Amino acid sequence: MAFVVVTSLLGVVGQHFLQRNPFFDNILDDSQITVSLFHKLCSLQAFLEESEIQTADEDLDAKIRDVAVEAEAKIESKLREVYFASSNGDRGLRNTLQSVAKQIESLESLIEIHKQKLPAKEPSTPPQAAAKSSVIPGSAHLNLAAGNEMIGCEDQLLTISDLLVNKQQPSKYREVIAVTGMGGIGKTTLARTVYEDPNIKSHFHISAWTVVSHQHNKKEILLRLLGCIVPLTSEIYKKDDGELADQLRKSLMGQRYLIVVDDIWNTKAWDDIQGCFPDNMNSSRILMTTRHDEVAKYVDSSRQLGKFTHQMRFLYSNESWELFSLKVSGKKNFNLPEFTPIGEDIVKECQGLPLSIVVIAGLLAKLNEPKQWRDVADNVKSLDKVDPSKTCSRVLSLSYSYLPGHLKACYLYFGVFPEDSDILVGKLAKLWVAEGFLMSENNKSLEKVSEKYLSDLISRSLVQVSTLSFDGKIKSCKLHDLLHEICVGEARKENLMDAQNGSKSSSRWITCRKNQWPITQATHGNHVLDRIRSFLHFGKDLYLAKCKLEFPCLKLLRVLDLSLIKYWHGMPSGLDDLVHLRYLGLTTIGSLYNFQLLKLKNLQTLVEGGGSLATRHAHLFKRAALYLPNSAKQSLQSLYWVKVANVDQETNFKRVPKLKELGIYIDDKLPHGALDSLVHLDQLEKLKFEVGRAERFSLPAALSPNLKTLSLRYTYLLWEQMGIIGKLSNLEVLKLKDFAFCGSKWDASEEEFKNLKFFLIERSDLKRWTASSDNFPVLKRLVLKNCWDLVRIPSEFAGINTLESIELESCYSSLAKSAKKIKKKQLERNGSDYSFLIRELGIKDKTPEEESETEEIDSEGSDDDC
Repeated sequence: MAFVVVTSLLGVVGQHFLQRNPFFDNILDDSQITVSLFHKLCSLQAFLEESEIQTADEDLDAKIRDVAVEAEAKIESKLREVYFASSNGDRGLRNTLQSVAKQIESLESLIEIHKQKLPAKEPSTPPQAAAKSSVIPGSAHLNLAAGNEMIGCEDQLLTISDLLVNKQQPSKYREVIAVTGMGGIGKTTLARTVYEDPNIKSHFHISAWTVVSHQHNKKEILLRLLGCIVPLTSEIYKKDDGELADQLRKSLMGQRYLIVVDDIWNTKAWDDIQGCFPDNMNSSRILMTTRHDEVAKYVDSSRQLGKFTHQMRFLYSNESWELFSLKVSGKKNFNLPEFTPIGEDIVKECQGLPLSIVVIAGLLAKLNEPKQWRDVADNVKSLDKVDPSKTCSRVLSLSYSYLPGHLKACYLYFGVFPEDSDILVGKLAKLWVAEGFLMSENNKSLEKVSEKYLSDLISRSLVQVSTLSFDGKIKSCKLHDLLHEICVGEARKENLMDAQNGSKSSSRWITCRKNQWPITQATHGNHVLDRIRSFLHFGKDLYLAKCKLEFPCLKLLRVLDLSLIKYWHGMPSGLDDLVHLRYLGLTTIGSLYNFQLLKLKNLQTLVEGGGSLATRHAHLFKRAALYLPNSAKQSLQSLYWVKVANVDQETNFKRVPKLKELGIYIDDKLPHGALDSLVHLDQLEKLKFEVGRAERFSLPAALSPNLKTLSLRYTYLLWEQMGIIGKLSNLEVLKLKDFAFCGSKWDASEEEFKNLKFFLIERSDLKRWTASSDNFPVLKRLVLKNCWDLVRIPSEFAGINTLESIELESCYSSLAKSAKKIKKKQLERNGSDYSFLIRELGIKDKTPEEESETEEIDSEGSDDDC
């Protein structure tokens, strides 16, 4: 894909030559060459973005791509020599840039010939450009529920609900309900709708959900189910499959449970887990979704064959139009005379398949001319009328082809992740930045640009929202497996991606999903030199004693994600020679002492295993935390973790004025004022403190006034010091973990957390907590974990009008009882339609002796009870 490589090459030129770089001060003193090259590349990029070259002239597109690939390799290879001080200086680099400029000029003449051959046509906005223009009135919105919300099919909802909870004639046996149907018909959406129905959920003691996928992993399936029932500890993660299965079975014994097993592909996956689900003779239910009828027949447990198997139907025409209307305009009945007839024809061609409808509607919502709609209609009408699955596949491919160039690369990159992955949005954004996909926009950080790109893909129903944060921001996303197939297929066709299997590869992105180290002396020669820019490893439970990266095929690597591999000995050999690395993800168990981090001069993001501060984002293990050196880059935006210890002078955080996120690890007793410079970090929004061996820690007298998120762990502060935190007027998230504060009593009546929306207390010896609704006026979500001593939540919390949920994990039932009283009071005041969630996990009843002590403590508290 020419646009991807040209954008990447443009980023290389801009980053290395148009920004001040001390390495080139005495090497390249003539900026005219680089400025001219940069402008030529900008013109080439604009041509690719605005034209329809991808479908009009594949030969020209391939020519541009090949030239850009070769040019990028030449420049980065020469830059590598400069970084290692082995180049012949000015002449070598200058000659390379001049050679590249001539290659780009040769393309300009080909483009002019191409333009002259194009027939004259009426002025209109091409599909790629249309994505950036205004859309149908009313459709310029991002509906996070679109595609995940059940529209129509009320009869199917009633059928499944009745099979799950039939109070008239319930089957006392553990029954398996199999929902079958082709991909994209809405099986998962149906299952999710009934699973989250409060009336159904309240019928069962335990509810749990897991995804199986095409290539199932038994341990991951069991961990997902256990995670819905008990808190997942490090001890649980260490257990083998048999131990996990035994724990799950014991957790379900005697309970009426609802288990959802989504997207199961074969009978072996069922055989691997069915022994975990005991028949307690209490009407427990397992809801399964599958594309394959033979799997449904195999798992059918009913004594009346087929009674508990449900075949999903296609949407009726009125349901199809309602779903289309909601997606394209946000209203149930879309009605614009010049568009509606075309839309009706297109919806008819989708044959009632929900996925086809929402994706084609997401495309049309971006096109604002009837002619563009008619072009889409012509493409859709040419599809297979007999097989809806082929129609769906072509509709998905069509929607991809209409993506603007800057979104195509970002979208295809989803293919490097395993099927059904929950992809963290923060990680995805950093990867997109490292790959060079994002085009800079005025006054916007690249992270903001990535948010815009992702929102665009979601609004097109090409990407699904998986989880949201408390404030409605997207935390993780995923792809429907049919759309994942499109990404993988298109990326391979464009020679961008290879699922590593040792075969010859000239791809830019290598992704490996096996539990083995794939690059060895025997296999590295199979890869075309200078082509590989990214290597991502997704194998699980892989421990390595040795790991070599000293292969020529990796010398221009930009992205290296080995974070799922546990490496015993510090850093893999050869890593510090990968000078073009921009993103590095590692998990190391050994020492990092000898690692020459500063050689990675282009590193932007370092996740977990040690790293240079010449980065925009650094995420380190706490035991590998770095002292803040004088060489810290002023552009640094996030840093986890920086070590602060007993030194003669304060740690001067003024050297990193642009920090937005910071993690501080305290390893020793601090002198007075050691953290006072934190107040000068005006852009700091997220701050974490964790204490190691220090016996005592105190908060600085003042913190950054713009702080939005604060996390404390092992700080053992007294509750009286909470006043410093209460003064943070912009604080929205407060997390107190592992005895961040200690003491049995906390009177919060003097503090006002006037903007706090999320509050977590995890592992605390707090027994009595006094507070009013005025102290937490806008709190939305309260989470209490391992608070075994806490008797009750302040009853006055019933007066917090914004409170939406209370989550309790590993607590006594008395705490859950007080939460239910708060919910009851909220419902009495706001009506039964008011949405208020209580989530309980690992709740235990107290012994009579413990209950007596609770009543004694409770009687000393406020008389005002809900």
